[in-house]
Amino acid sequence: MVKAIIVDLDGTILPNREKHISPENTAALEEAARRGVVRILATGRSPYSLHRVLPQGLPIDYMVFSSGAGIMRWRDKHVLHKQELSKDDTLRIAGILWRHDVNFTIQGHIPDNHYFVYRQVRRPVEDFRRRVEDYPGFSAPLSSFEEIHDGGTQFLAILEADQLPLFHELREQLSAYSVVRATSPVDKQAIWTEIFAPGVNKGSACQLLLERLGLSFQDCAGLGNDYNDVDFLSRCRFPFVVANAPEDLKRTFPCVAADKDNGLAEFADLALNRLPD
Repeated sequence: MVKAIIVDLDGTILPNREKHISPENTAALEEAARRGVVRILATGRSPYSLHRVLPQGLPIDYMVFSSGAGIMRWRDKHVLHKQELSKDDTLRIAGILWRHDVNFTIQGHIPDNHYFVYRQVRRPVEDFRRRVEDYPGFSAPLSSFEEIHDGGTQFLAILEADQLPLFHELREQLSAYSVVRATSPVDKQAIWTEIFAPGVNKGSACQLLLERLGLSFQDCAGLGNDYNDVDFLSRCRFPFVVANAPEDLKRTFPCVAADKDNGLAEFADLALNRLPD
């Protein structure tokens, strides 16, 4: 019997540029609650970013946010766990990114990790430029390396879609940290490279939460759409992806309908009614 569901947000239960969960998907989450199933949202968004896109809230129990850097109990917004980068780690990572001449942000401390400082190269990736413009009043440019004075939650480096070799090079040079790849939720092409403290990812944070609840991944069904969901999907007893996921993920995991076609509702029906005990 499924006792918990773990679901991603953008591109999974919330289609691109939408600002509400469909009635069908909302009803599926509410039915899960009536069945006593714990509802966990595992998202790359910060709490502030989630509230921006879903001002009416969401019927969930827990939020694993910033790709696993934090865990929040949803009913009272209490942060149960956080894991961040020290000042020394931040300087080390920034030095590597600076040498590669890439655009990056350093997100502030939880729960204010929607604030950030950023380094923008002469010709920034368009997706990066739009991200900075989308957070007026919450960001400040770095003009020199010496202006970095503190640690933070994470780095976000945004690469062009054809810079996958550079992503692999950065991941190798930053192997002491958690380096997470995601596809841009903005243009669906740029490569978002998120860099966290060692061990941080959606899967490890979900495991901490499940242990706190007296559950395990064997009790879980999971639904995602992108590479940063693999860390929890690969551990769930029943993993699924939506039809708009990359082809290699659809070859790896069973598939349900696309985000815009209420894939969550199909997934919830499977999890609540059709999967084996």
